[in-house]
Amino acid sequence: MHEEKIKNYLVLVVDIDDDVGRKAGLNTPILGREKNIKALIKLGLTDPGDSDVNAILGGVKIYDELKASGKGVEIATISGDVNVESEKCALRLKEQIDFLLYLYNPDFIYLVSDGKEDEMILRYLESKNVFVWKKRIVVKQSETLESTYYLIQEFIKKTMEEYIPLILTFTGFSLILYAVFADIGWRIVVGLIGLYILSEGVGVRRLLIERIKNKEEFAIGRVFPISAVISLFILIIGLTYSISLTRQLTTLNEFIGKFLLHFSNPLVLALLILVVGKFVDNVIHSEQELLEIFKKYFFYLICIFIARELIISGGDYLLGEIEFITFVMYVIIYISITIILSVILFTKNSDKEK
Repeated sequence: MHEEKIKNYLVLVVDIDDDVGRKAGLNTPILGREKNIKALIKLGLTDPGDSDVNAILGGVKIYDELKASGKGVEIATISGDVNVESEKCALRLKEQIDFLLYLYNPDFIYLVSDGKEDEMILRYLESKNVFVWKKRIVVKQSETLESTYYLIQEFIKKTMEEYIPLILTFTGFSLILYAVFADIGWRIVVGLIGLYILSEGVGVRRLLIERIKNKEEFAIGRVFPISAVISLFILIIGLTYSISLTRQLTTLNEFIGKFLLHFSNPLVLALLILVVGKFVDNVIHSEQELLEIFKKYFFYLICIFIARELIISGGDYLLGEIEFITFVMYVIIYISITIILSVILFTKNSDKEK
């Protein structure tokens, strides 16, 4: 009576993209239960979310079950390359499999993986005289639908944490601009959105933030003196133009009213250039947070346009186009908006200083 040959089992854990090598710094094949447990602990401490940790745990579980049932079993973890479709990856896997087949001469192999890519190893094992069971260890991150949901959830979370203050601030400013300037407010909003998208597209915003965080020097001088010269030039041109259009008028009210209406736009343009120059200097050379600088100069922008509306309202009143009570209401409304806006924007800073 012939003695029945003892069947050899091999639990083969496949990490085709070499996470154990790249992340944990381990060489494969990893042989034996103890070394595999040490490997999964090291990989888990490096990247707790890596699904290969669960694959190795699943392999150890199968090994223990076979061992408990009296089977002759060994466990090994092999890895490929980060470029899973490369020749290097295929050759690494082939060499390790050939070594394990020679070392253990298994009759049965439990192939343990964390996904479909690792199971490409079956194409090679099919040519060997060995029976293979597939065992896929699936965790949340490995399921296509749940993985997509998880990634989208993380993306939304990170995006909201970074951009929600900016979104809320910009939305509030947009509503205020529309309330104060009606249709022209939307043109300002669209222009600002366009500038922001342009800065994102060419990488200016990220570059500025990185240099500000790293406190790197910019190869640029002060912009404010240049903007001040340009603003002065515009004021002189605007003043000359406004006087030339109103010098033929005889009554004082009409002269001042027309002058204010003509001079309001050059004045606003000059102030805008001045503020933009100062804003650029602060962004480049100041150590303040970018959002705080943005809030301060956006407030200045609102004040400039409110001043323009008050100048135009004053001109209309002097020309008799609106009643005095209407002019007073405009003054009260615009001043109230300015006060409320300043309280909303700068109360937090005042509290910190105290």
